[in-house]
Amino acid sequence: MTRRVARPSSALLMILTLLPSVAAPGPLAQEKPAPPPEGSPGRTAEQPSATPPYVLSLQDTLKAALEGNLDIVVRSFDPRRSEELVTASQAPFDPQMTGSATSSLDEETFHRAIDKPPTNPLTDFAFPSSNKQHTYTAGFQDPLKIGGTYNIDISAIDAIFAGSQFDFPTFSTFPTLSQGYQASWKVSYTQSLLRNLGPKANGWLILVAKNNLGISESQFRQTVIDTLASAEKAYWDLNFALMDLKTKRSSLQLATDFMEQNRIKVRVGTLAPIEITQAEAGVADREEAVIIAESAVKTAEDALRQVMNVPRDSPIWSQSITPSDPPPLNEVVVNAEEAGATAETSRPDLEQARLNVSSKETELVYRRNQRRWALDFNGFIGHGGVSGLLSDTGYPGAINNLRSDFQTDWSASLSLGVPIGNRQAVAAFTRVEYEVSQARYDLERLTLAARIEVRSAVRQVETNLKRVRAAQVNVRLQREKLSAEQKKFENGMSTSFQVLSFQNDLASAESRENQAIVDYNKSLAELERVKGTLLRTKNMVMPSTPGPGGAGRTGSPSLSALWKGATESVEGGGARRSAGESGPANVRMPASFAFDGKRIVPGRESDTGSAGGR
Repeated sequence: MTRRVARPSSALLMILTLLPSVAAPGPLAQEKPAPPPEGSPGRTAEQPSATPPYVLSLQDTLKAALEGNLDIVVRSFDPRRSEELVTASQAPFDPQMTGSATSSLDEETFHRAIDKPPTNPLTDFAFPSSNKQHTYTAGFQDPLKIGGTYNIDISAIDAIFAGSQFDFPTFSTFPTLSQGYQASWKVSYTQSLLRNLGPKANGWLILVAKNNLGISESQFRQTVIDTLASAEKAYWDLNFALMDLKTKRSSLQLATDFMEQNRIKVRVGTLAPIEITQAEAGVADREEAVIIAESAVKTAEDALRQVMNVPRDSPIWSQSITPSDPPPLNEVVVNAEEAGATAETSRPDLEQARLNVSSKETELVYRRNQRRWALDFNGFIGHGGVSGLLSDTGYPGAINNLRSDFQTDWSASLSLGVPIGNRQAVAAFTRVEYEVSQARYDLERLTLAARIEVRSAVRQVETNLKRVRAAQVNVRLQREKLSAEQKKFENGMSTSFQVLSFQNDLASAESRENQAIVDYNKSLAELERVKGTLLRTKNMVMPSTPGPGGAGRTGSPSLSALWKGATESVEGGGARRSAGESGPANVRMPASFAFDGKRIVPGRESDTGSAGGR
């Protein structure tokens, strides 16, 4: 039941309000408490601090997250490593040149007993000989992706033979010497006709390596998207924490003013002393809320520092952070079906799943080919030339003879291998069949999950927008309700408890409005993340560079290329933006990273883009 209190005339009440000192002191009159000390939650006015706050825009937050986040740095090495694996997978098809030079000497002596007529005495004769030879060879081999290999071989030989012969008329030995030259060439070709026939059977590892490169790049893009989304959400969370702190301080100020008004009324005897107790309890309750809100601000600042990976020696560690961009309220109409279709073509995880299916299907083609018989063609043709006759001299004569049919060799053959059972190839083919089916179902599962995730994100955007509208109406009505209750209190028709309760309702409504606006902006960022379009929304692109073989593709990511127009360093005197200005910042990201002990340090600026332009 509301207690009615007799009140004096309005003129008397005004005079007593303006001149509280004329009120006679009594046992119910209380001294006005001293103002709260510096830093107390009851001190609502902003006091200048020794260190000014660090003003941070949303774009600068995203830039700092890209520059400092170690997840991005670590993940950026994966595409570069995968690019080298693509190069390594092409190594079996590299041509090869061979060459050799050999010098040899073979000396031997044999003995023979010869009888001399007519007495026929046996005489032992020694026949020494030496064979000195120089051999030079060169060859070229080129494996082909169609399953063939051709070889070109050339050789040159010169030999000197020194020996001895027996002269029966003189019954003695005499030395002999002969020298010869030989040159030859041969072209051979081997081609698989069943097993290992065709580029799909021989180059499947290259295709798989390129798909793995695409997966690494997609994973890097996912890391960038997740980091940007986390940074933006942390930025909006800090915004809410500061707005909520402002709301709590405003509520504390209202309660403090109300308590002072009650003190005056108690002094003049128009209000019961219990009303001061209720007002003081309301002030204490709001002081506690301010303390909690101040702690929430510090927690939100630390979360933002963490996602930006702020160095420990940075002044931001000791400075408070003030966002310069308030959360906007831009109503966006989203079509769930269109958003789902966009997600199917843009999400990195679906791109990775499609590349995995492609790799498994490529391996399946190879495994199917391995079940065939081995049928190979082998053939060669060659010419040889010799010198050492009376009409020829040295190597020129041997080479001239290559143009004639003095010595021609050729061969053609087919070889067949029929595996009995071939269980290893059959088992491998069946295993990959299962893996292909598994990869396809996994892609279907991820596609369905992406659709559901996008629908949920769209629903969250719509829900938060409705929350904002409802919260705005609630705040307006709570203000009107509080104003009416204060008038009733002035007329003695209400109590301090009711007024303080309505002040609490207004503060809660304002907090819910701020939370709804922040949640709406966070849900928009989450929607772009689950669609895979956050980079495009933030005016950022992944670099596209020529890949192996010259084909255009997304190459090794260079952090400096993520922002369009990133040509000048802010620290180096580049164009600065005012806080909160829209559009990408003119910044230069670290181009590469080098290992320095256990630390990762930025590489030289001259290395920008070197990884992608090979």
